[in-house]
Amino acid sequence: MAKKITLTVNENLFSKIDQWRSSFNLSKLFQDAVSEAIKAKEEFHRMLSGKEDIPGIVERLKAEKRGWLETARRDGESDGGTWAGKAHYSELISVLALIDSKRASDGDGEAISAAEDQCVEVWERKRKVAAALSPELEDAIRGYREGWRAGVAGLWEIVKDQLDEK
Repeated sequence: MAKKITLTVNENLFSKIDQWRSSFNLSKLFQDAVSEAIKAKEEFHRMLSGKEDIPGIVERLKAEKRGWLETARRDGESDGGTWAGKAHYSELISVLALIDSKRASDGDGEAISAAEDQCVEVWERKRKVAAALSPELEDAIRGYREGWRAGVAGLWEIVKDQLDEK
């Protein structure tokens, strides 16, 4: 027995459908398209079922993602500390002020300085991740930036008290 469903489309598509309605059997067109999509999904799941189960794949990918994000943060921390060790005093103080203001404003992962941007670009090229922006890549870059800032601030914490000694 056939069941009735409601389908929502945007206005532009609706006007085109309305224009050609007599030329198509919309019900058959929809049934064929959905049947093909379901068939493809089922075949994909059958293909995977012989190798690994989906929950296993998900857990592995989650662990790899956590590792990837942690590596990005560690790389940033290392690069930030290295940059801070080479930076001119005035530039270092300026970047530290920007880091503090970003913390106070609960920053959104945007660059706070040209130096940070340059380090991010080098890291992206080294890791070969600059090809396409995605939410996952943005998470890694955000982690790298947080690590970079922590590296800069961490080096400053080590050396700042020694700067006033005579």
